[in-house]
Amino acid sequence: MSRRRTFAAAMTLAACVLLALLSAGCGEKIAVPHAQGLFSVAAWLDDAQFADDGARQIAQAFGGLFVVSADSLIKRDLEYNQIAGAGGLTDATAVCVDPAGQVVFVWDQGTRELKWYSVSDLALLGSANLPAVQSARALAANLAGIDQAPGARTFVYLADPDSAVVHRYAFDDFNGPTAHGILTRSEGIGARSVHEPWGMATDSGGMMVVCDADTLRNWVVRFDGTPDLEDTAPAGQSAPMRGTAVTFEVTCEPPAATDFVLGDAAICAQSDWVGGPSSEPGLFRAPTAVSVDGSGRIFVADTGNNRVGVFTVDGHYLLQFGDSGSCPTPASLALVDIRVGTGAADVDYAAYAFIVTPGTGQVRRFISSEHYIYIHREPPPVIP
Repeated sequence: MSRRRTFAAAMTLAACVLLALLSAGCGEKIAVPHAQGLFSVAAWLDDAQFADDGARQIAQAFGGLFVVSADSLIKRDLEYNQIAGAGGLTDATAVCVDPAGQVVFVWDQGTRELKWYSVSDLALLGSANLPAVQSARALAANLAGIDQAPGARTFVYLADPDSAVVHRYAFDDFNGPTAHGILTRSEGIGARSVHEPWGMATDSGGMMVVCDADTLRNWVVRFDGTPDLEDTAPAGQSAPMRGTAVTFEVTCEPPAATDFVLGDAAICAQSDWVGGPSSEPGLFRAPTAVSVDGSGRIFVADTGNNRVGVFTVDGHYLLQFGDSGSCPTPASLALVDIRVGTGAADVDYAAYAFIVTPGTGQVRRFISSEHYIYIHREPPPVIP
């Protein structure tokens, strides 16, 4: 695997930062470092556990958490206290928030409807039956190419394993969702196909990252979701207008599979690649959820390995946290950013990671080591 890096320099710099934080006296200004591969080099710490037997997926906007169970959508604060709630769902399986942070989308498998609510108080704003969608493991909202749908607020994507596609709908406040092709389908061995679509998110470049939990792939693929108007469809199917796989960075020409994906993929000029699950750092065993923080780092719920992998904006493996005790079979995650710095140096980084662990009946909160230091004015406890 080509995406490897060592952390000697980063850890040295981190040690200097910790020393500066701890030695600063009362009233002294603490210089905040830039978040270029620096923040949380010491990973995230298991901080709190909240009982929630029904939690299936979690999303966040402006520091609020949005949690779906089979029959409800609940808005919570960072201490997991309920702020608002909406019932009337029958089998909710997925949730996301629009890019403007104003609308919460929920897929109700029981009625095969997309429903949308106000972020502020979870008032139901509308619903629509989508017959083309057989099931939805995940939802995502993305703006790439939205100019092709005048008046639309955003594109909404639904990862549908039963139809073997990721659907794309243009959503506007008056007409609701209108079918607008697909992002990807399952056939093919290239990075433009996703065989087992699961979690999705928008990265810092406006691209989509999509989990492919196919046991022979275990990838997170990067897409430009802009509908390709020249994309042709198989006979008898409507024009798919698929998105295009794009690289995190190019390591060889022409780009190899590893340039387009996180996880174990063929590297430059490799002809003997054989895919499969792996417990090696930076690789996956069933990636099922993904999220991106304000500094561009990509967090992947590596469900089969009971951990979360963290990657840089250009796709390099950075670190991992969690284990079978603290993060068993993570199924969904939401990142809550904290802004640090002043002026042009302002940076958002994930101070908290909220993770749904269905097998335990809990939602767990992890805190970054930097935010722990900021709150407690001392380094976090050493984990054996």
